[in-house]
Amino acid sequence: APGTVLLALMYVASFLTGLAGNVTALLVLRMRSASSATRRLLANLAACDTLVVCVCMPANLGHHVHRAWPFGEPLCRAVPFVQAVSVSASVLSLAALGLSRYCGVHSPLRARHAFTGARVGVVIAAVWAVSSGLCLPLLFTNETRTLELPDGARSVTLCVESWSEARLRQGYNFLLFCALYAFPVLFNLVICSLTVRKLWGAKHEAAEFGFTRSGSRLETRKRIAKMVLVLVLLFTFSWLPLYVVDIWLDFHMPADRGGVPERVEHEWVLQGRPFAQWLGLTNSALNPLCYCFVGELRRSARRLAASYRLRVSGLFRKTKDSKSSKAPERECVSTNLTSTISLRSAIHLRSVIHLRSAIHLRSVIQLRSAIHLRSVIHIQLRSAIQLRSAIYSVKVSHSFKINYSIAISHSFI
Repeated sequence: APGTVLLALMYVASFLTGLAGNVTALLVLRMRSASSATRRLLANLAACDTLVVCVCMPANLGHHVHRAWPFGEPLCRAVPFVQAVSVSASVLSLAALGLSRYCGVHSPLRARHAFTGARVGVVIAAVWAVSSGLCLPLLFTNETRTLELPDGARSVTLCVESWSEARLRQGYNFLLFCALYAFPVLFNLVICSLTVRKLWGAKHEAAEFGFTRSGSRLETRKRIAKMVLVLVLLFTFSWLPLYVVDIWLDFHMPADRGGVPERVEHEWVLQGRPFAQWLGLTNSALNPLCYCFVGELRRSARRLAASYRLRVSGLFRKTKDSKSSKAPERECVSTNLTSTISLRSAIHLRSVIHLRSAIHLRSVIQLRSAIHLRSVIHIQLRSAIQLRSAIYSVKVSHSFKINYSIAISHSFI
């Protein structure tokens, strides 16, 4: 069907984008040994997204293409559980990330003590534990069921949620909606709005944040705040259609016949659910595009790309050299000599640049010292001239007084 082909192409594009983006994000985020709280939480988010891309996307695509469940009972229980846990960990990681940025903006000193490496590790472990605990019932309620077709000659295997009562399924799905979507999204939006208001509403930026080079630091914090807000909005709009469709189906499509859903009046809802699920899973492919192009992470990504480019070029050079090994030895010697000369030229050029920089720096320092010394000598010379003038004026006035007194004494005589 055209819809199935379109859905398959969309899943393939999302899978390739998500795999490349999340692997790159993990490599970029682990480039520093002393990672900050933001880097650790972003790395945890990238791990969640990698799990979604590598496990959930292929399983859901195979399910939608085959119109049945061809992967057996274990994956029928594991795939919904992994999908729910990874999505839950993503939204809880976003909440922890937003809280860390809020504390870092409003009280930086407290944030440094509150979000240490060990405590961030505890937060990440708590995120996975809470997510696994909330989604644990999916391991026991999902199972495969065989459905006989109307002709009686064939049967299909479906992966369905088997609940003893429809109200239990409705209540549990509504609980997941509130605990893993509505409340975290609302919390993230409030935290992000307060952070943005603090960053853009400060009148005295340097005095408000109390750090040197406040302009660049403030711009970095603004970019990170924008990144967190974009991640929250992207999660909100990506998963909202699937949650709405599932809640609508829970209350308008009761299950019977052993957990197999009945036919509903609005067929377009069932036909549109695979696309809503694709949109939710694609959120994991778009996240690294947001936080790998912000400030320092963007520079780290560029350095990583440059290093891999050099490795690939070196690999192709080695392949080319191995293919041309049957050529005359003189050509190999010439190639090695050319490479050696190029390397020596590069080293010599770098040494010359460093030497010129050092000479220029030394000249600037000497020039500044000479100017300062000249200013000191000029000030001392002016002081000596003023002192000499004062002494001369005192001598003149004293001699004038002596001559005047002698003249007066002669006049009396």
